[in-house]
Amino acid sequence: MQPRNSKRQRRTMRRELALYVSGLALITALAFSIAFEFFFIKGLDEAVGGALLMEARSFEAKYRQNLETPLSNSSSIRSFLDNLDNAPEFYRQLIDPDTLQPGQFSDYHWGEEDWQDSRYLIVYLHLLPDQRRLFVISDYQSNLLTKEEQADLDQTWQLKFYLAGGYLLIMLVAIWIYNRRINHYTQKLADWAESLSLENIQQPVPDFRFHELNSIAERLRNAFDRIAGLMEREHQFVRHASHELRTPIAIIRANMELLQRVGIPTTFERPMERINRASQNMQQLTGTLLWLSRENDTPPSISSVDPARLLDDISEELAYLLQGKEVQLQRDYPEARSVQPLPLVPLRIVLANLLRNAYQFTERGTITLTVTNQRIVIRNNSEYLAEDSDSSFGLGLMLVQKICDRLGWQLSLEWLNHGVRAELMFPVPPPPESKA
Repeated sequence: MQPRNSKRQRRTMRRELALYVSGLALITALAFSIAFEFFFIKGLDEAVGGALLMEARSFEAKYRQNLETPLSNSSSIRSFLDNLDNAPEFYRQLIDPDTLQPGQFSDYHWGEEDWQDSRYLIVYLHLLPDQRRLFVISDYQSNLLTKEEQADLDQTWQLKFYLAGGYLLIMLVAIWIYNRRINHYTQKLADWAESLSLENIQQPVPDFRFHELNSIAERLRNAFDRIAGLMEREHQFVRHASHELRTPIAIIRANMELLQRVGIPTTFERPMERINRASQNMQQLTGTLLWLSRENDTPPSISSVDPARLLDDISEELAYLLQGKEVQLQRDYPEARSVQPLPLVPLRIVLANLLRNAYQFTERGTITLTVTNQRIVIRNNSEYLAEDSDSSFGLGLMLVQKICDRLGWQLSLEWLNHGVRAELMFPVPPPPESKA
């Protein structure tokens, strides 16, 4: 079953950086467009306002000398004294003199947004020394502009969109190039980390160009070096412990052989057989541990093994774990027993651990042993599970999994409501070559 957040898109630093920079670029472009529009209009207004102000001051200077100074009028700037009674009907309908303030500019727009019959008025109210009111009006008529002049103004107005779009495009290209470079070196770091092994751990760390990536690589190498040291110490401990166990095992077996030659009472034969089997298992176990601790060692010897008979032997050895329990042992073996070429010692260790777990943690119920051509299944169905039933016994499932991985066997454990199902599968041996 997939986790709840499996459909959510994975978050990456590159994507986060791209979103932040893109958002900042978009905000900057919008701010630039707004500022461009504001200062463009402000520049036009100030240019026209300056012309109106100069016109009003020029008339005031002449008016001081001659009260009969005529008003200056042109196609774009017209002046009116005291009121707008003498102004064209269009001005009187559009301009309300009572709303005007001395020394301030007021603008009026008439017509559609396009250039057809559009007019734009700017009115400046100026008080003369004798408190008479002077109306200076700038009248811009779009019909007086040629098509080329209108197109030039439109292009100037649209320039902000071109500049903002170009800026965004440059930022997106820069983000893409930056992310591509970062992705190249981060992928290079990931590939290098994936290739780390005990053989190349001492090689120099490659240069990943950026200080942060080089620092991560150095820390990865140091962590891997520490793990390699721990593994090496573990292997040394296993090898030394296995070597040290060989001596007491050899002494036990030598004394067993001596007792068998001397002769023992009949009542001690069965215990002696158990001791003999236990010492053999211990000897095989130490050999397997030494084999697991040596990565390049030769594989274990192959023997002709009957899995069903091996299960019965191990079951008899572990029968003491079922004493006093209401457990029924069921066997599902094929009628025709088959002998297979398998490494006996690792197989015995794997089956002994799996069977021991089933015996150990089943208080009341059934244990089923199933053997087929390439598969062995051990399943316990218990009405009452013992405490810590999910843990292992002895060397435990860790050793079992390690042996299976080393030999290419498939081990699957399925925790059920009332027990555990362990299935061990062997690889299919290649068919024998036909003789010519």
